[in-house]
Amino acid sequence: MTSSRLRSVGLTRVGSVAVLAMTASAGVGLAAAGPAAADVPVPSSGYSLSIAVAQQSINPGASDTVSGVLTHGGAAAAGDTVYLRARPNGKRHGHRVGSMTTGNDGSVSFTVTPASTTHYRLVFRIPSVTPVVSPTPSSVLGARSKAATVHVLRDSSLSIRTRARKNGHERIMGQLRGGGHALAHRTIALQERAVGSTTWTTVKSRHANRHGMVNYSVAASSVPEEFQLAFAGGPNFNGCQSGVVTVG
Repeated sequence: MTSSRLRSVGLTRVGSVAVLAMTASAGVGLAAAGPAAADVPVPSSGYSLSIAVAQQSINPGASDTVSGVLTHGGAAAAGDTVYLRARPNGKRHGHRVGSMTTGNDGSVSFTVTPASTTHYRLVFRIPSVTPVVSPTPSSVLGARSKAATVHVLRDSSLSIRTRARKNGHERIMGQLRGGGHALAHRTIALQERAVGSTTWTTVKSRHANRHGMVNYSVAASSVPEEFQLAFAGGPNFNGCQSGVVTVG
């Protein structure tokens, strides 16, 4: 009886393992039949998709152009649908914003008017039909471009003030701000001109600290001179100048 019971238990365990194996196998089969979870280009697809933007930075409300070329085996792929995806800066996920059929040279071109700095990608999917499991047309990823960014410029501002020093020098200080916060590590120039002149000359430049602050030391002169701070602008912010202070 003991050996019979062991044989019975052994058969039951083997049967359970077989059932579990079949279930796991079925699960894998169903997962493989569904759409791909990750946008990873199919290694054997032979497709390639480039991307470019006409302007790196635009003013608020202005438009830009995102373009690209789809190739297959090194030759232009004409008559295929390419999708444009957009991800606003700070967002984790992008979304589809348009589609276009490639021309004879494999090119597509989209006009965009982003409200804020946005990252774009072009995507091409190869149409396919999943047999037996589902007759609904689906697709697999054929090619995906790199990301291209359109920066929407925001306004910046520079403050300025002076403080006399005991060694006959004046300290000129300022802070760069934009988008409601300090702008760190941007280059800020100190500019000088004679009183009554309209021409500014850059005499020094340095990077602001992590608080957007910068300070310079200038020798006091017997002849009054005017100074201002200037920021040339960057990918996300327009340039600006501070007010004017007189030293001497």
